[in-house]
Amino acid sequence: MVPPSIKPSAVGRYLLHDEIAAGGMGVVHVARQVGETGFSRLVAAKRLHADLALDQELVRMLSEEARVAARVRHPNVASTLDVVEDASEVLLVMEYLEGETLFRLIRASLERGQRLPLPIASAVLTGALLGLHAAHEATDERGRPLGIVHRDISPQNILVGADGLTRVLDFGVAKAASRTTVTARGAARGKLTYMAPEQARSLVVDRRADLFAAGIVLWEALAGARLFAADD
Repeated sequence: MVPPSIKPSAVGRYLLHDEIAAGGMGVVHVARQVGETGFSRLVAAKRLHADLALDQELVRMLSEEARVAARVRHPNVASTLDVVEDASEVLLVMEYLEGETLFRLIRASLERGQRLPLPIASAVLTGALLGLHAAHEATDERGRPLGIVHRDISPQNILVGADGLTRVLDFGVAKAASRTTVTARGAARGKLTYMAPEQARSLVVDRRADLFAAGIVLWEALAGARLFAADD
């Protein structure tokens, strides 16, 4: 990877370097976890926006989501490693992965006047579905189903790594049925154009909502266009 180009800022035991992505929840940095004995490794750290970091209920939800997401261990899922609260800063720490999102791959193909070849699109979505299945089947320490639903499957949340593996990103809006900090009819989240009807209506959702979204993503990857407009 390209060496970080800015002076790092410290949050807990992590040194935050360059920004690599941004979204409604916060900014993702290349970061380095450092230990007292010289241990060091690269990670990706999502730094919550300052106003959100002050929302204690949101921080509790994020911490619980991270606890649930950490139960998912699969080659096709980006691992959640840690949640850090330090003064007014909150970090969600994930494994660092080099690669490109499916969104960028689709856009790059269109810029060349092409579409993603069927074998590539199929392989990418197959990997994503394997990762989702692992999340859907995840259990707690006693073997009880966690009922995880990603709720935000989109081309932006599917990454094709430099190693060729597809990984599902950002279980930050995943919802486990066992969670106690939100109601069973929690607010609709995610990108509207990929939502199952029940999710858009803020009804109870299960794994079928993720499969619905994955089908829309596959259509988009093959057609090179959105299946639904934002206002449909």
